[in-house]
Amino acid sequence: MYTRLQIVLLLMTIPLFQLAGQQLSTDNASDPVSMQGRAAVDIESYFFHNEAQFYALRLGYYYGLGNKRHLFGMSLPLVHTVFNADYAGFENTTGFGDLKMSYLFVPYSVKNTIGLARVSLSLDVSAPTGEYRLGRGAGVWLYKPGIIFTMRPGPAVSFYPEIRFQLSGNEANSQGGSDGVPDPEDPEKDNKVQNLSMAIPLVAQIEDWDGWFSLNIMYTRSFTESTNFFFVRTDIGKMLGPRTSAALRIAKFIAGQPRLNVVVQANFTYYMR
Repeated sequence: MYTRLQIVLLLMTIPLFQLAGQQLSTDNASDPVSMQGRAAVDIESYFFHNEAQFYALRLGYYYGLGNKRHLFGMSLPLVHTVFNADYAGFENTTGFGDLKMSYLFVPYSVKNTIGLARVSLSLDVSAPTGEYRLGRGAGVWLYKPGIIFTMRPGPAVSFYPEIRFQLSGNEANSQGGSDGVPDPEDPEKDNKVQNLSMAIPLVAQIEDWDGWFSLNIMYTRSFTESTNFFFVRTDIGKMLGPRTSAALRIAKFIAGQPRLNVVVQANFTYYMR
């Protein structure tokens, strides 16, 4: 269940969704590596196998240059953790999590093509602004470089295969396969983060509905734990107006060492131009 604060902040964003502007294409809104400038609100719920829970209300802003080659982003979550253990009164706490900064660079791009349409280089950096002892942060700087390919077998279907590597310089409060998410099972620093991740998102546009559907097979190899993790994620998105969209994302753990079980995310995005 969402907290009252989450609901109030969500309602405050509704006027943004009504702002008029040039119609944005469904293809651009469904693109997971879109270079479009935007503001986003994400409501995230993480459920672990030991019944620990991790909720976040994430506010993000992404600025894309007019040449569609560079995009800079930043997001900060308001986190609420629920521990399934006795932490001397700190079982349920709320506060800011780790600040995430992101950068996308497109060295290769071809418009209106069938086949390889774009190559994107990415870098995500997370700063330890969340208190890791309360399960709100990793407690260290996290770095995640990667490369994403945009491939179009047809005008309404796209693949976005990607490969990324996440690492930390010191021990972190995060477990393998969790993509740097704080670990509420045991909010202590354990090992360094060294995760190789690969994903193959398939995005199909539903033009009559002004929406899209995505299926994503995600694999992570934790080198610190010598363990493989597999997740399946589905996305359903729809345009709400000329420059706004909403999406529901559900990721389910299917194989590996069971910790993180289900991730549910609701996303609302307003595109600047």
